[in-house]
Amino acid sequence: MNELLMPGDELATSEEYIPGPGTYERQGRIFSAIMGMRDFDESEKVARVRPVNPAGTLEQGNIILGEVVNVTNSLAQVSVSGLDRELNRIGYNETGVIHVSRIMEDYCGDARQEFHVGDLVRARIDQVSPSLQLATDAEELGVLKARCGRCRGMLSNRDGTLFCQACQREEKRKLAGDFHRYSPYCEEG
Repeated sequence: MNELLMPGDELATSEEYIPGPGTYERQGRIFSAIMGMRDFDESEKVARVRPVNPAGTLEQGNIILGEVVNVTNSLAQVSVSGLDRELNRIGYNETGVIHVSRIMEDYCGDARQEFHVGDLVRARIDQVSPSLQLATDAEELGVLKARCGRCRGMLSNRDGTLFCQACQREEKRKLAGDFHRYSPYCEEG
């Protein structure tokens, strides 16, 4: 079958096949974890999903886009969505970290002051192996889109400050120099 599968589409049961690359199992059923084409290995009884547009290789110096998935005082964990200006590729399935010392050129004492879970960020890859190390210590790198820490509303740009119109709250982030392109401008209220 040449059917294009989307994440969450069911392929088979775990009684028939073993879940392979591009799949996951839940409650005895095997689902697609990525967008791709169904691939059954009948000799090994493995169900796979082959990516339609496989990801390229991440390399030192690449600029990535990703979502902040966890923040501690010393680092922000980022799930990589793709390379900047090459988002037609999917499936990187990589998570990297931005250490507090690589957030900005100036001193930063706590990563939680500059990033929040759910922020969309642009970062540079400083190291690929043994772990993916990212940095936002340049003007064009940092948060591109952010949500309010209180009500989760989209934050707007109010003369360089992030502002939530829903709950009238101001927040701070390490913003990318072109944050204004991705966030609406907010008039003084």
